[in-house]
Amino acid sequence: MKRRLTAILIMLSLLAGCTGLPASIPFFGTPTPYHSPVPTATSFSLPPTFTPDFFAINTPEPTTTPPTATPQVANTRRPTFTPTHLSTITLEPLDITLFTPSVQLFASIQRSTDQLVWGTSCDGARSIKFITQVIKKRGLRYVLLFIRLQDKYSARATNWGAGAIMNDNDRGTYFYTLHLDQILEHETFEDAWLQFQFVASTVGLTVLGRSVVSRNEVSITHCKKVNVP
Repeated sequence: MKRRLTAILIMLSLLAGCTGLPASIPFFGTPTPYHSPVPTATSFSLPPTFTPDFFAINTPEPTTTPPTATPQVANTRRPTFTPTHLSTITLEPLDITLFTPSVQLFASIQRSTDQLVWGTSCDGARSIKFITQVIKKRGLRYVLLFIRLQDKYSARATNWGAGAIMNDNDRGTYFYTLHLDQILEHETFEDAWLQFQFVASTVGLTVLGRSVVSRNEVSITHCKKVNVP
């Protein structure tokens, strides 16, 4: 019994002494939870002047400082094209006999058009009417119309021909209508001058006077030339 009481007293003494021990003793204090150390992140930043360029290529830096002014965009216009037109030739001198000096008999000359056309793809005059007022002269019986074609872009020309006798009204007015089919070789010219001259003569065809030759007042042109814009 004494042994049991002694053992109890010893245990009580030990328990009482334990309450005075420091709290840091791990066997008796409240355990502190364990945390593994967390690494500290080091912040990284680009220089304040850095601007990313996703379209940049690996090219050397410019050796000169670029201009700071706002670039001006050149106002580039589309080139304009002016159609080139063939220039007409200088008409060669005519036979001097066509300008034989004579009394001026032709007071006035008129025509119905200055443009004849041939072909089927355009509209236009296919005939031309000439009217001339003639001063009466003794022996005058006929007024003849002579014509020829002169190419506008070369020296090619036809011979003078026709010599059509013009109609008159017995009061000094002579007139004649010339049709395309009367103009020989007109289909061989794309664009030509229809040159003409009036000749007054006696019944025996002696020349009494001539008009000045019309060299570039009437054109005769193929339709494909007329339709060119």
